[in-house]
Amino acid sequence: MKKLYSLFALGALLFAACSDNASQISGSTSVPNMGNNVIHQSPVLCSVMGVTDSLEAIEKGCIWSPEMWGPTTGYRVRTGYDNGTNTSGIWTVSTYPEDAEIEVEWPGNATAEYDSMALADAIDKCGGILCGTVLFKGTNNIPDHPIYQSPHRLLYIDFYLAGKDASGKFEGVDARDMGGICVSYSGGFYLLELIPDDSLAALMDHTTYNDYICNMGAVSKTDSSVKELCFSWDNFSFDYMFGKVPGKIYPSKYDVISHLKGFRFVLDGSYSQNDYREEFKIAGISRYNTPKVPTNNLHPVRTDCEPVAVMSSFCECDYTDDRIDILKGDSVFSSYYYLMQNLGDGVDSLSEPAKACFKSTTQELVAFFDKKMSIREKPCDNPIPHEVMCTDGTTSETLEYTEFMAEFNDRLAMSYQDASAIADSLFNYCMSLKD
Repeated sequence: MKKLYSLFALGALLFAACSDNASQISGSTSVPNMGNNVIHQSPVLCSVMGVTDSLEAIEKGCIWSPEMWGPTTGYRVRTGYDNGTNTSGIWTVSTYPEDAEIEVEWPGNATAEYDSMALADAIDKCGGILCGTVLFKGTNNIPDHPIYQSPHRLLYIDFYLAGKDASGKFEGVDARDMGGICVSYSGGFYLLELIPDDSLAALMDHTTYNDYICNMGAVSKTDSSVKELCFSWDNFSFDYMFGKVPGKIYPSKYDVISHLKGFRFVLDGSYSQNDYREEFKIAGISRYNTPKVPTNNLHPVRTDCEPVAVMSSFCECDYTDDRIDILKGDSVFSSYYYLMQNLGDGVDSLSEPAKACFKSTTQELVAFFDKKMSIREKPCDNPIPHEVMCTDGTTSETLEYTEFMAEFNDRLAMSYQDASAIADSLFNYCMSLKD
């Protein structure tokens, strides 16, 4: 018999948390006890950012909205950053490696050209959104090539903010004002990745700034199969999946955000024995649209910092007792999982009621792990500055943020004090069960 604890290996839990089969969590768990409307027409893009209902916007034919992509917005993402070439926001699909055995099954005709009509038929047949099925072929189709030492086969679905310049290269934009991005999607395992401009990409090697898109966001009001999730710039973290050069200093996240070419949805089909299919649906994209924070009353932690801009902000409503309960529950789960691992081969001698108890308790506790993975900050009407840019180009956290987080962390530490005791109690109860 396989050891019981192997059923709950951390990698399997992460996969479960980010899969269609993951349970949708709402409300509290029992263990432990503790948009705007957009006119339906072909998208008209412009280089004016943030002008709404102004004479200038009307004259330019620019319809600006926090919503950038959806069933009524045509075949392109309304980025608001077009460089005048009318080539921004066009969806493009590629694979990594380029010769990987990956096929996309579209619901309609689709071509590989960089053109707003290339996926038009597929988008029409998807009801105005981007959908399809990706086929990752099994090991029998993997060519003998050094690059396939990596287990990753990746499908990229990209759009670019400014479009192409006169030489045919994609330009970058300063996207700090976006505050982040919100997406509506359904499907399996995604990453949302920032695409830096060419100069920064050369310095990044294969490293990226990204975040997971787990299928646990808020259910869409119009499509129950679609989940909506927001990512502030703070959510994106440094990822070196393919390795990094020791001692090398990589561009910062804010370098990338201020020189951003676009966004990339990544579907990961690691090599396996059998063919593997994954459906995907991208149903909506909008700006995070955080209200601008005034720059005339900023208080950086660093006394030598003269602030000139707000780089990121946070919302007090994201750090409630509910968040503490989720983190405490995850701490109980971690302690409980550690105790289960220590059983080793001893699990085979347990009674059947004890084994069933361990399984059911773990299933309840993993709900907190799922919730922790789905925590994302949301836009609010009264954001508080988190990090500011100084005149010398460096950054500093604010006094407001550090003081607020110190108080929050104190509350969190108090809640953690009995997490280990709860885990011990649950573990001992299961161990006490006899046939």
